[in-house]
This record gives sequence, C-alpha cells and structure tokens, in this order.
Amino acid sequence: MNNQRVKKFKTWFKEYVSGFYGDDQVQNQIYLLKEAHTLRVCDNILALGKSIHLSPEELNLVQIAALFHDIGRFTQYQVYGTFNDKNSANHAKLGLQQLCSHKILNGLALDEKRFILTPIAWHNAYKLPHIKNNKILLFIKLLRDADKLDIWKVVIDHYTKEDKKGTITILLDLPENGHGYSKKIINALYAGQLAQSSDLTCLTDLKLLQISWVYDLNFTESFRRLHKLGFIEKLGQTLPETKQIKGAVKIAIRYIKKMAAL
Repeated sequence: MNNQRVKKFKTWFKEYVSGFYGDDQVQNQIYLLKEAHTLRVCDNILALGKSIHLSPEELNLVQIAALFHDIGRFTQYQVYGTFNDKNSANHAKLGLQQLCSHKILNGLALDEKRFILTPIAWHNAYKLPHIKNNKILLFIKLLRDADKLDIWKVVIDHYTKEDKKGTITILLDLPENGHGYSKKIINALYAGQLAQSSDLTCLTDLKLLQISWVYDLNFTESFRRLHKLGFIEKLGQTLPETKQIKGAVKIAIRYIKKMAAL
C-alpha cells in the first residue's frame, strides 16, 4: 500500500460522500457529521499507529480501514433515517457491502484487503474476535480505539451545546429519563467492564455506556489522549449527580490514569 493509493482512496471517498448531499440542510449536517468524524478517525489512527512504531505501509493500511470504517453510515441514514443499528442494519456490514459493490479495493493484494476489511467488520462489535493473525487483531484494536476517541468528542460536543441540529441522531432515538438508569450498565462500570448496548433504556444509559468504553481501550497512547482531553470528566458533568454515578465515573478516571501510567 503506497501513498498514491491512499490519495486515490481519499478522493474516491470524498466523491462517494458528496453524492448524499442535497437540498435538505438538516440531512446535510448529519452527513457532514459522519464525514468529519471519519477524517478525524484517520488522524487518530495514524497517531496511535506511530506510537507503536508501525511501518509506513502499515500506517497506510490502517488509515484506509479508518477512511472506510463508517462508509455504511451514509446508506444507513439515507435508507433508514437513523444511526441505530438495532432499528436498521449493522452499519459495518452495510459498509462492507458498499465497498464490495463499488469494487473500490479491486487491485489490492488479498492480504491488503484482509487488513482493511476485517477491522471494518469488527470495529463496532461488542468483543474482539478470536483471530490467530496478530497483525489483523492489532489493526482491529487500533481502529476501535481511534473510533472511540473521536466519538467521545462528537457526543460531548452534542451534550454541551444548545443547538443540536445535525447531531440529534447520535442519541440513537433514546428517551430522557430523569435520574433513572439501568442497573446492569452501572454494575458493569463498577466491575470495570464494557457495558452492553442491549441494556440501554434511556439517554443516561447511553452516557454511562460511553464511559464504559474506557475498559475496551487497548493502547497506552489512547489512555494518554483520553486523559489529556478530559472526555470522561466532561461526560460525567452531563450526568445526574447521584452517588452511584459519581462513584462509577471516579473509578473510570482512576483506571484511565493507571493505564496511561500517570
């Protein structure tokens, strides 16, 4: 994978995404949200890859996986009007279908395709797959971390701003529920585990789930960036001020500092 290929893929991505924009400004903002997210995930994955000394060729491969990781989101919203996979379709699978139908990866070696497509397929899965190929597994972990680091930015921007046009879709159609929350999700946080999306009942649950992502990060640099940006502290400030929730947030922050070796 050389730099010329990377430029070609970036140009194709831009042209592909441009086909979804139209006269509806609200929809345009939603598509722009995903386009901008994708480009920041590319930046994130390059930074994480450099921190573990990937080769230039490997950096190009993980960058292309990041470039195409959410390409299914555009079709998902166009067809279903939501980003909630449970109410529509798995956006990772939709993305793989789009890449296949457009034959954009034709011409790449089989191993290169695997290094790109397998991370995309698993970037939104609850657990890592059992894969013997350590390099592919490494690329999956990189994409998952790079993605989470930007999703935290996107959701905090949404939670803390007054004008929520163009970002309301990230709430996954979940209702407000005052101070209520799922016991299963809060218990997962106290156990230092990743919460499950199947237990979501309200917006507070979603925020708690997003905090639990700290227990699914894989690289020291990911924890260092998370600590520096203060995303979990900021998320905590948007939650109900109950003793249980405050305790769960503190545990998560202590874990971040430990894993960042601070």
